[in-house]
Amino acid sequence: MSLSLKELCALVNVPYDRTLEEKVFSEEDEEDEEEDALCPRNISGQEQATEDVQDQVEHNESEKDDAHCSKNISGQEDAADGQDQMAHNGSELVDAHCSRNISGQEDAADGQDQMAHNGSELVEGNKENDVAEEALGGESRMGRPKRRTTTETWKVNTQKRRRMMGQSYLGRRQNEEVTREERKMGRPCQSVFCRKSKKLHCEAIQEADREAIFKYFWEKLDWRERKIYVVSLVDVGPVRRRRTGEEQSRRSASILCHLKVDGKRTRVCQSMFLSTLGIKQWCFLSWVGRREPEKIKKTSIRNEEVEFLQQFLKDFPKVPSHYCRSSSTKMYLEPLFKSISHLHSEYTHACAENNVQSLSRQVFSSIFNQLNLSLFHPKKDQCNTCCSYKVGNIDAGTWEEHCRKKESARVSKQEDKNNATEKTMVVCMDLQGLLLCPKLQASALYYKTKLGVHNFTMYNMATHDATNYLWHEGEGGLTANEFASCIIHFLEEHSMHDEYILWSDGCSYQNRNIVLSNALLKFATEKQKVVTQKYLEKGHTQMECDSVHSVIERRLRDRDIHVPAEYATVIRAARSNPRPYNVQYVNHSFFQDYSKLKLCKSIRPGKNPGESTVFDLRAIRYNVDGTMDYKTVHADDWTPYLSPTLRKRNSDTTVLPLYTSSLRIKALKYKHLQELKNFIPKDFHGFYDSLNYE
Repeated sequence: MSLSLKELCALVNVPYDRTLEEKVFSEEDEEDEEEDALCPRNISGQEQATEDVQDQVEHNESEKDDAHCSKNISGQEDAADGQDQMAHNGSELVDAHCSRNISGQEDAADGQDQMAHNGSELVEGNKENDVAEEALGGESRMGRPKRRTTTETWKVNTQKRRRMMGQSYLGRRQNEEVTREERKMGRPCQSVFCRKSKKLHCEAIQEADREAIFKYFWEKLDWRERKIYVVSLVDVGPVRRRRTGEEQSRRSASILCHLKVDGKRTRVCQSMFLSTLGIKQWCFLSWVGRREPEKIKKTSIRNEEVEFLQQFLKDFPKVPSHYCRSSSTKMYLEPLFKSISHLHSEYTHACAENNVQSLSRQVFSSIFNQLNLSLFHPKKDQCNTCCSYKVGNIDAGTWEEHCRKKESARVSKQEDKNNATEKTMVVCMDLQGLLLCPKLQASALYYKTKLGVHNFTMYNMATHDATNYLWHEGEGGLTANEFASCIIHFLEEHSMHDEYILWSDGCSYQNRNIVLSNALLKFATEKQKVVTQKYLEKGHTQMECDSVHSVIERRLRDRDIHVPAEYATVIRAARSNPRPYNVQYVNHSFFQDYSKLKLCKSIRPGKNPGESTVFDLRAIRYNVDGTMDYKTVHADDWTPYLSPTLRKRNSDTTVLPLYTSSLRIKALKYKHLQELKNFIPKDFHGFYDSLNYE
């Protein structure tokens, strides 16, 4: 390769000066020896012996060609880079010559030395490369063939091909390599809805057909063809039915999916479609063109914050369900907080005191529910059947039958109330929600367990008189014996009547059990009185005695209670017209043990599987001769207990006391009550000191 000085100047964008060229050639004789000494090179097997500046330029251009060839062998730099380097070196040569001739302080040898030095660095730097590109063609001057760059063998392209073919591949998660599993066909549709549907035919697709579709989709098609295949099997149209009342629904279209078997499109559900093809929903939605729901940015929550909240909730004293303790494991915070917002506000204050970041109300409520907690006691008059009917989970026939039973019970109760006379006493009875003692406004009570106080009310529906049996957990529990003792005591206190009708809800441990039946049967036979128990329909158990509890709760509002006896004082003063409520503040010696009586062995109407059970009872009558009758529907006639296994006559009727001493409360509760004495007047400290504990 040979370039004149004029061409070289044009190449490196330097102005050409003819006088400069003449001066350069006039000094060639003086520079020959110095050039031979300074620039000996033997790269291509030939000696460099230039006699003029033009030959020297040609020699350096040859070196640049060699550098290009060597670079092409390496495969890491391209021809354009070598050409730019050549131009740069040539520019340095011209600048060096110009500077030497113009200033007179530098000579041509310096420029040539610099040029040779740069060329040498270029050659030696490129000798480290060993792969050639075929784009430039030919062979290198070293005699080695130039190798081709094969991008197909690059690791990133190999993994990309494996991903497109549904095979396992190496992907990246943040800064780490992770192995992605191969595409697999999912399970077939097992939805009960699809089996019953006349439009979806998921069961018609055999497993062999699904495997053939899966293999064809991932082995025969490329990515673009797969998209076309999916779109051809999906029908996207306007929304046919919206299941939400929101105006801005996230649902933007109705999608109908099909699978093609033997050339025929068969409609299937979306789950079956995706599992057969082995694709994800987000990819499917992007292909068919449906708008995806907006992604909500999740806020990370530290474990320390969650643990603090869980411990905060666990520290609160809790009580079991009042009406559903036999079937519910939910625990209830003592009635100290008015709402979740009130509880969350207290939690926020606790976080500030402990320098912990408080969680939002939404997260707080979620964790509160995960711990199976609640603020309020379950309502006995919340009807599960009616609620299920409202949301469409039960049929109209079942709900209508439930309503007939409800009306039948109410009509029967109203008839009994109207027929109440001096000879017939009609009573309703129920247990008030749990009361706590002490009941104060101090925030220290939030984290302390307190003494439970129970109030069982019996209400005369003719005279509107009410008797309240009051005791705390240190004197008695909540078993059938406690309630039977209260009922029998009430009947004995009103022994002037010949017949008693007792209305209540169907709570098993309280009103509908063998212990209470034995106690009432004993009373009926010994006192020669007829006693009838009647039960309201579940979920609709509103009674007159509920008004007593409502009046008491209004009187207790914003009222401090230091000892259980103060509840008795409040209840007596809760009503003045027509008469104050009667209060029986009882202790452990009041309760009798009726569980040992064997007058009645069972109150179940049927004895074989599938026949009526205790829960089907709506009324039980205890006769003076020791016989018993029952009803499963209030409007039906009485049916006697005919089976001899239901009753055992001539049994021992001796009743012993249920407790011989006060009950022991838990040690932790006793400790908390002692700590709460700091907020209670000293006059009441003796009561808490006298409590027995474990």
